[in-house]
Amino acid sequence: MSVDYTELKRLAEAATPGRNFDRLPMAGGGLKYECTGDDGSLVLKVDHKNDEWGFVGDNSAADEEFFLACTPAQILALIAENERLVECLKTANSQAEHFERNWYLSSEENENLNVEVGVLRKFLLDASEEIDSWGSYASDYFRGKYDHAGCVAKFRTSAMGKEQKP
Repeated sequence: MSVDYTELKRLAEAATPGRNFDRLPMAGGGLKYECTGDDGSLVLKVDHKNDEWGFVGDNSAADEEFFLACTPAQILALIAENERLVECLKTANSQAEHFERNWYLSSEENENLNVEVGVLRKFLLDASEEIDSWGSYASDYFRGKYDHAGCVAKFRTSAMGKEQKP
């Protein structure tokens, strides 16, 4: 069932605030109720013995209209909608916590990987410096099988990464 919140809100705002019911003792049987608003004004009066009942007071038409709109089906639909929204909110909060936790873990892992990349780059730079220090000895030793200067350049390029080129 679809609830017309706008109409119920309009009716509720127009009605007398509060519903304070009292079943009054009545001599000789019958039912006698009085309903007052929060401000003490009489909203509804039922006195079967004296044949009096209905909405009373300056706001009686608005009070009766609101009373008639508040059917059990409307109230149950409002409760069901509220329960559904509460569950949606719980799910959304749970997902937000999950994403926040994963973001934190990913950030921490990313930071660790950046540190590791930095260590590896330093290692490659150190290795390139060491290989470069071999100089002509390395060129003679490998007898032209390897390009000594080219190997040093590859190590340095790898060590510098994408953002830094020599």
